[in-house]
Amino acid sequence: MDTDTKEPIDDLDDLFVDETEGELKTAKDKWKVIIVDDEPGVHDATILSLMDVVFDDKEIIFLQAYSGTEAKTLIENNPDSAVMLLDVVMETDDAGLQVVKHIRNELNNNLVRIILRTGQPGQAPEDKVIMQYEINDYKSKNELTKQKLFTTMVSALRDYRNLVTIDGTKRGLEQIINAFPTLFELQSMDDIISGILTQLSSLLRLDEGSVYHLDSSFVANKSSKTITIVKGTGAYGQLIGKPAKDVLEPAKYELLLCAETEQRNIFTGNSCVVYFRNKTNLYNMVYIRSHRQLNEIDKNMVEIFCNNISMAFENIEKHKIQESMKLAKDIQMGMLPVNFPDIMEHGIDLYAFMQPAREVGGDLYDFFFINDALMCFVIGDVTDKGVPAAFFMAVTKTLIRAVAKSYTDTGEILRLVNNDLCRDNEKSMFVTLFIGIIDTKTGVCSYSNGGHNPPFIVRHSGEIKPLELSEGIPAGIMEDSEYKSDELTFAAGDAIFLYTDGVTEAMDTENRIFDDDRLIAVLSKNRGKSSKTIVEEVVSALSEFTTGAEQSDDITMLCFNYKPDPKSNL
Repeated sequence: MDTDTKEPIDDLDDLFVDETEGELKTAKDKWKVIIVDDEPGVHDATILSLMDVVFDDKEIIFLQAYSGTEAKTLIENNPDSAVMLLDVVMETDDAGLQVVKHIRNELNNNLVRIILRTGQPGQAPEDKVIMQYEINDYKSKNELTKQKLFTTMVSALRDYRNLVTIDGTKRGLEQIINAFPTLFELQSMDDIISGILTQLSSLLRLDEGSVYHLDSSFVANKSSKTITIVKGTGAYGQLIGKPAKDVLEPAKYELLLCAETEQRNIFTGNSCVVYFRNKTNLYNMVYIRSHRQLNEIDKNMVEIFCNNISMAFENIEKHKIQESMKLAKDIQMGMLPVNFPDIMEHGIDLYAFMQPAREVGGDLYDFFFINDALMCFVIGDVTDKGVPAAFFMAVTKTLIRAVAKSYTDTGEILRLVNNDLCRDNEKSMFVTLFIGIIDTKTGVCSYSNGGHNPPFIVRHSGEIKPLELSEGIPAGIMEDSEYKSDELTFAAGDAIFLYTDGVTEAMDTENRIFDDDRLIAVLSKNRGKSSKTIVEEVVSALSEFTTGAEQSDDITMLCFNYKPDPKSNL
């Protein structure tokens, strides 16, 4: 009994401590009822009248106070009290009313059911009290017979139980709402699983009087043909990696099998299995063993939480994909040469740019020296996007470099590359290509085209026109296709601008394309400037033109100025 209460009469001592199967029942197993009255006889009569009350399989434990001051201390120390039978007039005429204000306004306890009892009804008129004070009932002491007191008490306990359930549900939902942002931020499967069990533990301990304790639990998934524990708490905390069949009793293991087979949550007695699947068709199960049976509210709370857990797992899968795509992008961009300043000593001012429509793309550019004088330059566009196109691009780029080490005829290079790409090409992918080899000492350039859009030649004299190309089909379509080699000669200050159709076919918000005329205008405006400036000006014009529109295709461009004298500032 609380030290702030006075001891009840001796023959009522057995009301407060009961023995069941050799174990003491604690206050948590009983309803706490506070009796507040300055007359000891009222306490005794109340206890005698209610000593046999059992509601919801729980008996009553009585806490006693003999003044308003004692009552305030008692409720502060026992906020989980279900009912308070409160006298109005004690050390002052309104002592009981002040206790009501303290409970509702200062302690913010709106759950305890307060029943005012008075022996002097006229001193505190019922209508006025009910309107001004947050009480739940108002009774005259002389009207509370044993039967009416019983009825009043059971009704108050029922109200308290329902309010606690509602409050627990509300806090549980708040817990769920607050938990998900945290779970979604986690970026490893191990953290997600730990988070699930932590949040379930917190959720199910919100109110120990109305929802069950989470004594032991684990998360399991199926590896090969075995359901395996991947994370656990309580009795299962040290069993990670163990087959669930070796840990659970046969009847409990059957619950897992049933949940797996029927793909649904299973609740039975004091155990449950919650089944959740993500969009990749992977699934996990949470097994929970409680010390008491689950009620409907408990089941609803668990299902609300776990039915949305799949989103957290999907977040992990998404994160893995994003990380993989980031790695793929890094690898792809790392394959593109960026040693632009290094070739200036050969009389070539070159710059290139690539911007995939997705994380990775199917466009390619490359430049490399076959010997001290000959530089090969390439641009291409694979007929797809994303990872398959990026892979096909990497294969194409590797083949070109390999073949160009043995052949300097661009038509022959294209023919051999095409034949290799046609073999085992089950996806029927192909790539448009333009390949050129320039003799940096003479300016003579041979080139071949495989279905690519023609580059623009920007003459130092001011002339800008598309390069004349012989016909050639994209590489990867038809084996043994022939490709013709053409030739042009660069004069000092001449430039060539190569690009993929993602440049000229880029669309604005009104579905108008950038087109050749806009590209020519930018090239004309920047004639004679460095290749880097030309490329950056085209990129800037494209960005301005497509503002607000989604990029629909990869954008790639390569430009170089022929400057046979490295010191020239043409």
